[in-house]
Amino acid sequence: MNYTIQNDDIQITVRTYGAELISLKSKQGTEYIWQRKPEFWNRCAPVLFPVVGRLLDKYTIINKQKYEMDIHGFLKDQEFSLLSQTNHQLSLINRFNDATLSQYPFKYEAEIHYTLSKKQVRTEFIIRNIDDSELFFNLGGHPAINVPLYKDEVFTDYTITFEHEESFDAPTIEKNGTLNFDVPAATYRQLKHLKLDRSLFFLDTIVIPKIKSRMVTLTNKQKQGIVFRFFNFSTFAIWTRYHQPAPFVCLEPWCGYGDRYDSDHDFMKKDDLQTLRPQAEFRAGYDIEILEW
Repeated sequence: MNYTIQNDDIQITVRTYGAELISLKSKQGTEYIWQRKPEFWNRCAPVLFPVVGRLLDKYTIINKQKYEMDIHGFLKDQEFSLLSQTNHQLSLINRFNDATLSQYPFKYEAEIHYTLSKKQVRTEFIIRNIDDSELFFNLGGHPAINVPLYKDEVFTDYTITFEHEESFDAPTIEKNGTLNFDVPAATYRQLKHLKLDRSLFFLDTIVIPKIKSRMVTLTNKQKQGIVFRFFNFSTFAIWTRYHQPAPFVCLEPWCGYGDRYDSDHDFMKKDDLQTLRPQAEFRAGYDIEILEW
């Protein structure tokens, strides 16, 4: 089922399957969210939980038990229930069930809130531990933004600008999707402006661990596009298709990332693993503000 809310400036649509944002339109009718064309990518803005990226050999070990899990975890494929709806806010909820326990032995509750404010939509994730023991997880966002946004533009007209200069070694993404930080795929120093070009994505995903910025912009030559802000995430990733002319780019704030290439499958050794004591909760999120006139 889909729900739509709007204000004087923007309109959003969210589906209960995965609590996924599937549309963000300006009052001029510009669509900012990728529209799931399957020849390129059949997602819009999936929620990544309880893992981000791929597990080595598609499984992990928790409390000496083997659990299989697909890329980016299972929450993106869970059905959510409506928690509340107002003119400017939409809240959805999902709780553990038999299917999730077969992949991940923790009792969680996940709320996702969408809030409109002028030309901005905030996506907030709340992960709550409703178990009687500690809960461990990774979490991420994966919104895909249409690039280009307007007719008579091309992908390379757009630039990502970081709040702060970023210096980092982007890890190699191995063929099995694991990360190799020992062999950087690309090195960036004092990166402030990243002009989009498909050749940048030869490495698959540009992963920026320990990012300093908490805001980036994605804009065309006329400075139209979006401001993207994120909170309580430590890693940032940028992705699009390399071998296909996919007209979108994903801006992805993460807590954690895929397994390292030399992982021993122990879930508790995953990078940036979040821990919640019983009845505690974790909040993180991101804002998309449109720049259009």
